[in-house]
Amino acid sequence: MELPKEPRYLKYPEEFDPRWVAYNCSRCSVCKWVDSWRVKSWKYARICPQHKRYLFDAYSGQGKCDLALAIIDGKMSLRDDPAIKDILFRCTMCGGCDAMDKGIRDGELIKLFKWLRQKYIAELGPIAEHQALLDSIKNYENVWLQPRSRRNAWAKGMEIKDLSKEKAEVIFFTGCTYGLSQELQGTIQAMGKILKACKVDFGILGEKEVCCGSPLEKIGAEGEFIKLAWQNVEAFNSLKSSLLLTPCAGCYATIGLEYSERKLKKNFKVLHLVEYLEELLHSGTLKLKKELPLKVTWHDPCHLGRLSRPYVPGKEIDGVYEAPRRLLKAIPGVELYEMERIKEYGWCCGGGGGVFTGFKDFAQWTALERLEEAKDTGAQAIVTSCPWCESNLGNAIKGMEEKIGLKNLVQMIADAVV
Repeated sequence: MELPKEPRYLKYPEEFDPRWVAYNCSRCSVCKWVDSWRVKSWKYARICPQHKRYLFDAYSGQGKCDLALAIIDGKMSLRDDPAIKDILFRCTMCGGCDAMDKGIRDGELIKLFKWLRQKYIAELGPIAEHQALLDSIKNYENVWLQPRSRRNAWAKGMEIKDLSKEKAEVIFFTGCTYGLSQELQGTIQAMGKILKACKVDFGILGEKEVCCGSPLEKIGAEGEFIKLAWQNVEAFNSLKSSLLLTPCAGCYATIGLEYSERKLKKNFKVLHLVEYLEELLHSGTLKLKKELPLKVTWHDPCHLGRLSRPYVPGKEIDGVYEAPRRLLKAIPGVELYEMERIKEYGWCCGGGGGVFTGFKDFAQWTALERLEEAKDTGAQAIVTSCPWCESNLGNAIKGMEEKIGLKNLVQMIADAVV
């Protein structure tokens, strides 16, 4: 039998159409589960944290499709039930449901959820749980209520180029969380030391660096997001650098993909630090010689994986999956033990979509499941390379009876460099 030339699933229209996405939901429940061919056990068969935690169908991808269709067709409004707020905003926007849904139709669930959040904010205003985040970005241009002067505190004494005064081939965009978190300062300093040791021509924006806008984009504050995106692209383009390098998965997906989705023209390439470090390793510039005897498992950040690439119909959900695994395997003494849910089937850490800021109970619940899955591999530590994952998983570890270690991949690489 001759195979069809077009994919068998429903094909999405060229322009985003929320009603098409909502109407064509077949209520198959695929959005709730890891693809059946990839399930390894009942314990870790779920893909959607929100639906597993709150159980009602309204909290699933198909439930939100029903809600969207009812609103679009005028059968109900966003004001009809206070539970609508939780349905829309107690979601990490991890893209798990979207990735599973794309196996059977060319749908756009995450775009639909963003559209619903934007509509909610336009009609009812920002939710109270996100107001502090919005105020912080408005007043300080970062998400942590920190003065701009603290942006480059981590780089003090490291003799890193200031891009407002001199040129560099590479823009090192630290992001709000790595750049301002006292807890993560050692990690970002390790990143800077590796780049200097590899003689990379890079610089930082320091006090002039502003938020990439990822939190705004995910919570539905589209107007504020566009303003930051334009401001950033103009600033980056003016530097005439060929590469923007960031250690933050959220910044990576936002600058690399979401800016492009808004047709913002960039004259530079965007890479996550683990991609760049793999290139340095492959070229022989980065040498890992010191042995680190440790059994680890890798946690795929959602923004580094399924949320970082444009979807191509008929192909698997792409993302930065192999580079971090190859780096781990290149460190002498490290043994990699994979969790059941990995790559595009990975379970979210719980820190995305405004949940870390507004709904910490749900964020921690989600993180604890991931940590349990990591422990079940027999690994001594869970490794990642995203400040939101590090922060949320780290907070959850503090409350565990049987703890597991938490490592940042770049910190491990720094330790392995002689």
